[in-house]
Amino acid sequence: MRNILVVLLVCFLFLTVACSKEDTESKEEINKETKEENLVEEEENSSIEKTKIEVDKIVSTDDLDDLKSQPVGTLVSELSLEEELSTETNQIMEHIDTDLREQLVQLTSKTQEPNEIESALIHLLGSPNYKEAIEIAQDFQPDFEEPYLPNPKRAGDSGNSEDIGKAIILLDASSSMLLSVNGEVKMDIAKDAVKRFADVIGQESEVSLVVYGHKGSESNNDKKLSCESIEEIYPMSEYNSEGFEESLATFESKGWTPLADAINKAAEMSSTLEGPLTVYIVSDGVETCDGDPVKAAGSFVDENNERSVNIIGFNVDQKAEEQLIAVSEAGNGKYFSANNAEEMQETIEYEWLPSLIDLAWAFQKAPGPWEILAEYDLYKVEHQRIRNLIDLERERFNLAIDIIRTEEMVPSEVTQEVSNQISTRKSKKIDIINELQTMKIDEIDAISDEIRERVDKWVEEMRELVYD
Repeated sequence: MRNILVVLLVCFLFLTVACSKEDTESKEEINKETKEENLVEEEENSSIEKTKIEVDKIVSTDDLDDLKSQPVGTLVSELSLEEELSTETNQIMEHIDTDLREQLVQLTSKTQEPNEIESALIHLLGSPNYKEAIEIAQDFQPDFEEPYLPNPKRAGDSGNSEDIGKAIILLDASSSMLLSVNGEVKMDIAKDAVKRFADVIGQESEVSLVVYGHKGSESNNDKKLSCESIEEIYPMSEYNSEGFEESLATFESKGWTPLADAINKAAEMSSTLEGPLTVYIVSDGVETCDGDPVKAAGSFVDENNERSVNIIGFNVDQKAEEQLIAVSEAGNGKYFSANNAEEMQETIEYEWLPSLIDLAWAFQKAPGPWEILAEYDLYKVEHQRIRNLIDLERERFNLAIDIIRTEEMVPSEVTQEVSNQISTRKSKKIDIINELQTMKIDEIDAISDEIRERVDKWVEEMRELVYD
């Protein structure tokens, strides 16, 4: 009997533990399911909160600031400017179709007020890129070329009555021109100044450009090659600005300084030429190829008293300056000193007055009608991008309204009123960006007028100098 009781007691305990374990597991399973349900509910609530329909926030469109600050449509917020402009509306709407329909059901169950539906559509589908596109358009500036208006002074009492005739520019391209002045390479400064100078004198003169010392290196092994490197890279001819600039890009500073032979080269080039001829030398050092530049300059002008040699010593030491002064004196010319880019530019313009021909054609220095029209067209590209955003946004609104109409979510008169309001809003947006376009066109005109006023003032000042 006792054994039977023991067995019954053990079975009872076993069943109690088993039931307790099963009950615990059941509770845990219920708790787990509850947690999962709560998590799903939280995620759904979070999603709903993120895409909550804004029915009580009416969006105004009264000016450009309103357009720039228009709410970003939650369903299209990830579209970049280029994506929005380049993606077909149907592709965008297919991608968001399910979410849009859910939002429209939620919206129309909440309100059937046209103003609120219109505002909600903006919060769902409004362009996210108005601000960027408008600011690009606002920042647009015309790219008119800055006119070169040199301000030279009269050369002593000689006036400008003499015909300049022909000009040979000798440009030192020896290795020392690779050095820097105030952070700029001397050769780059010299090229820029020579180009500007040629632009002025080339209007009524034939021009030639000769470089020397632009081959080999500064080593003794390359001395012969470098000293023989004297080359006319822009042949004596009627001046062509583009061609002259291209010739300046064909060489770099390399080696020694054959100044004397460069002057001899100019003499050889001009042996058959008649009339005034001026040599302009830009150099930063002394002769290093064993020549006699003073003698060469003297011989050059002895052959013709209408010739002269003018020199700009660029950032030179005392020894070089003394030699260059002597060369200019022997060549019946003048010596000028320049120590930096600004002085180089001022000096290379030095005492040359624009000719009457220059002044007659000076109007070309200001933007012409075709240049102004070209800038209008460039701005209109940016204007059209904004207009395209407005059109694409309206297409999205129309498709959303079609869903509301087809699904009969609101009475037909409400749908029609929303459509009318959307059309009115689009017209206001177009008016706003058209005002911006008018303002930018006026800015382009104002910049063009300012340049022309400067040119006209320059012409007046130059005429006074010419006739003084």
